[in-house]
Amino acid sequence: MERMLAHTLRGNPQNFLLHGERGIGKSSLMYVHRLVASGEITGLDDATYSFITVDVTLEPSDSYDSILRKLGAGLNRSLKSHQKAKELVKVAWDFLKRFEVMGVKYNSASEKSVMSSELLDEVVQSYTTTCGDIAGFLDGVLILIDEADKPGAEANLGALLKGFTERASRSGSNSIAIGLAGVSTVLETLRQSHESALRVFTAFNLKPLSQAESVEVIRRGLRAAQEENKFETRVTPDAESLISMYSEGYPHFLQQFSYCAFEADEDNNIDREDVLKGAWEEHGAFEHLGTKYFEGLYFEQISSDEYREVLRFMADRLDEWVTKKEIRAAITIKESTLNNALRALTQRRIIRPRTGYPGTYRLPLKSVAAWIKAYTIGREPPPLLKDIGITGPPTSTEAGSDNQ
Repeated sequence: MERMLAHTLRGNPQNFLLHGERGIGKSSLMYVHRLVASGEITGLDDATYSFITVDVTLEPSDSYDSILRKLGAGLNRSLKSHQKAKELVKVAWDFLKRFEVMGVKYNSASEKSVMSSELLDEVVQSYTTTCGDIAGFLDGVLILIDEADKPGAEANLGALLKGFTERASRSGSNSIAIGLAGVSTVLETLRQSHESALRVFTAFNLKPLSQAESVEVIRRGLRAAQEENKFETRVTPDAESLISMYSEGYPHFLQQFSYCAFEADEDNNIDREDVLKGAWEEHGAFEHLGTKYFEGLYFEQISSDEYREVLRFMADRLDEWVTKKEIRAAITIKESTLNNALRALTQRRIIRPRTGYPGTYRLPLKSVAAWIKAYTIGREPPPLLKDIGITGPPTSTEAGSDNQ
């Protein structure tokens, strides 16, 4: 990504797309990249850049026009907050006012289409004019679009960005780069919008950390804590392994389990019991992660208890592949209900079908399975704990809570 910045600096703009599962660290990586691009920190090769960075976060309700509006407003904010850019940009930029005028001017569907095209031209012109004004003083403009998977295909994000880059290129502006981040479903969303949209980007699929990398993250975190707190907190190998196993290599999960274990520790030596207490107690790691990542999928999107029963059975198998035949044999459910459940869970991306193996599915993560078991089946130890010989979560007394 930093090499792509260097290419953009030299007049060969390159765009990237970060994709992966929730909690893999996409937004965090985008944040660090913004710091590098803007010159707030040096890059890994000690290079220093001076890009104007424009941050945009998309929502499910965003449309083609609202995305363009966010791109315009984002540039406006960045220019106003960047002292050097304010000195260099010569023409007062009233894009938002012109947008409102255009919104009133065009009412019919055909006129709306004209408005969208003109609006795109307006946005591109604003960016290219800015690049012309800052040329020789700043490196260019980096647009960072997070949550790119959120808008539906009807927002035509892929066509919008392809049109943006083509217009910018035709104008002779070669110092604008775009970075996207989103859950991997963004690939299909962009493709549906325009079959060539993905060619605009170099895609990076962020994958989980290895166990060794996860352990290194834990140790670095404790070293940082020692510098801040002025005392040392140690961690046992068993605790490191347990945190690593729970997190499945997902950085946000790793942060949550590590933080909760650190909070549960009382003797500056994080051991297995501290990890268990931090994970399972009220307001612990599983509860936090469930609220952030899984609860909406599990409770809000699934209205049928029978559908949830399918998920409970699959949770027993962690993230292993499970056949429809196995599910049918394990739970009491009508064939039509089972078919509906599997179809709905697949469409909502709560379970994943196995390509080339009809009737075979799995949960996306072991952590999803552990969460489903922990919060729906009861106090029986989930497979994650059984696998390493732990007999169960701490008792209410051990956890310091009667509401476990």
